[in-house]
Amino acid sequence: MVSFSLCLAPLAAVKTTVLRLIAGLENVDSGRIHLEDHDITHVPAENRHVNTVFQSYALFPHMTVFENVAFGLRMQKTPAAEITPRVMDALKMVQLEAFAQRKPHQLSGGQQQRVAIARAVVNKPRLLLLDESLSALDYKLRKQMQNELKALQRKLGITFVFVTHDQEEALTMSDRIVVMRDGKIEQDGTPREIYEEPKNLFVASFIGEINIFDATVIERLDEQRVRARVEGRECNITVNFAVGGRPASACPAAPGRSARRRDPP
Repeated sequence: MVSFSLCLAPLAAVKTTVLRLIAGLENVDSGRIHLEDHDITHVPAENRHVNTVFQSYALFPHMTVFENVAFGLRMQKTPAAEITPRVMDALKMVQLEAFAQRKPHQLSGGQQQRVAIARAVVNKPRLLLLDESLSALDYKLRKQMQNELKALQRKLGITFVFVTHDQEEALTMSDRIVVMRDGKIEQDGTPREIYEEPKNLFVASFIGEINIFDATVIERLDEQRVRARVEGRECNITVNFAVGGRPASACPAAPGRSARRRDPP
């Protein structure tokens, strides 16, 4: 399924390692990597149809915008007659066709970001990886680029995997969020699921502000509810059960309703 997926974790090294594994830049110690039902675990990076936009953009300073975008096509020995129209189509997609003959130092940070994206999509990858690609931009430009990336993803019709440590960025940009800690997935779901129904205390506290109350579980009512005593009062609580059947996070539930996380007033 095509989506804008986002990997969220407190440590940059964890997220970057995940991207490098998907891209084929690191070897897998265990497990498998699948792309569109194909096992690509041991497929060389150049044959994976996966491209990456790095945090630094990695543009060649001595090349023009056109030549930067054309570089991958030339390395793949694309016929010369195809290169110019494909490069110009990619630049038009990121609204930079008028800047084709400029050098990177003549561009703003946001424009350099767009060149890096054009270079990454010009050879029509099946998956685009973005490694903290907006972190170097100021707040206003970062918000603008968030909207542009979402629009571009819909236009291209391919999956973007974006890694960040910014919770707001994760909640506003993605169709799906994977929250990681110490190299392990803590929760995988939609932004609403992650925010309103965190699987454990780490996810809840990492995503945003939370209220925590001590409670004593009296009995387990079913797969999703327990009877508990909270500050001297008994109530039914909707819970997420962690490994071993212990409640990991909970929300007090009113009769006939499912209570969820709420923003503070």
